[in-house]
Amino acid sequence: MIYQDKSTEVHRCTWKQRGKGCIMPWLSVVLLMLTIIQYTLLADTTNNKNKNGFQDDSLAIMPSNPTIYQAKHSLTAPFSFSACLIIKDDNIILPEWLAYHYTVLPLHRLIVGVDTLSHTDPTPILDAYQTLGMNITTWKNDSFWKDGESSWAKKDFKISSNTTYDELRERKRHRQNVFYEACLRQLHDENRTWTMIIDADEYLAFNYYENSEKPSTSSVYRASGTRSQLDQSSSVTMADVINHWDVDPGLPCVTFARYVFVSIEKEEKHDGDGKDQRPQQSPVHPTDFNTTLFHTLRYRQRRPLTAPQAGKSIVDASRYDGSPVTNPHRIKNLCTSSIFPDNKVMPFRVHHYVGSWEAFRSPGFDPRGRSYFDKRNNVKNTVEDSTMSIWLDKFATLVGGREKAIELTQQLRLHEELEMERKIIEQQQQLQFDWDKLNTKTERWL
Repeated sequence: MIYQDKSTEVHRCTWKQRGKGCIMPWLSVVLLMLTIIQYTLLADTTNNKNKNGFQDDSLAIMPSNPTIYQAKHSLTAPFSFSACLIIKDDNIILPEWLAYHYTVLPLHRLIVGVDTLSHTDPTPILDAYQTLGMNITTWKNDSFWKDGESSWAKKDFKISSNTTYDELRERKRHRQNVFYEACLRQLHDENRTWTMIIDADEYLAFNYYENSEKPSTSSVYRASGTRSQLDQSSSVTMADVINHWDVDPGLPCVTFARYVFVSIEKEEKHDGDGKDQRPQQSPVHPTDFNTTLFHTLRYRQRRPLTAPQAGKSIVDASRYDGSPVTNPHRIKNLCTSSIFPDNKVMPFRVHHYVGSWEAFRSPGFDPRGRSYFDKRNNVKNTVEDSTMSIWLDKFATLVGGREKAIELTQQLRLHEELEMERKIIEQQQQLQFDWDKLNTKTERWL
């Protein structure tokens, strides 16, 4: 009523009354037009922020200053993932692993356990990704260790020329299990939720429905239709999918099927030393990616969906009960189904890459060799899979441009390839393997 009364007063104003405390109708119109123009400019500014390949409701990370890239997942993604990752001389493939999961999950909290037998230090790579806003903790010197009953499960166990391969394998598995237990306990204390438990040569991927598949008769599949309804645009994150996925609230762990991607390409050849010769691609411009330096883009031949490996899991750390981890493929009684889940009803799967020979080989004592690498790739029945083809362009947008993305991925990888080559040549010149040096923790790990 008050507004209407004032409006009436305004309309009763005459031209002669201007400047005497009376607001003219034309002045009201001008003020209204200015207000409309102001909001129009604001809307244009907002729209310009979404012209990098993202929809208005998509995930967006833009640089907040020239050096620190602050993630803004809270604007769209319902939550961010955590991960527990144990590594041993995985520096060559680590940048791609970080970039992919930072983009697709999104991954924001990471605890890394460094195997004491590692000859390479991942710290520079991890530091580079912390500038993107990732919260990364590194555990070295087996600081998470918990002794087991067997001699090889003791922290002070010494490896020698008499140590058997079985003992080395079991010690590696014990280290992996106690690391995952300690990691989940830490993330539980931080009240983190969904946490990925996979290796550095594995990637959590969308389980898109393939036309060659026969629709599942499972009532669960018919009820949810999760896979057939997956949005394949780059703007969708795995957090978005999980937020709308019907997960049994009584089970804080979900296991997904895992599939091998072999390293066989028609164009790929090997030189006399067994070293990969990367297939040639079109001339690379300074701001273009060399896709042969990315396992997820270079290798597209995988085992059929009917031939999975033992699966890998994600765990809601906030509901982790502290149970000992005895199998990284399934966290005891906390997970759904078995280590071979029904892939037909799952929104995600795990891609396991044999990768290039440069990334596969390792310095120091390593029972694996070229013959084992070739054996892993000796798979006849494969299908082509291009699931991973769109993530890298999105990563470039998230970090502020292709040059920055190249710096964080392929440039780091090329540097680590040269470092690995140097270490291997250095050790090949030794006449005898130094077992004492293997058991001695160098200063860089202290």
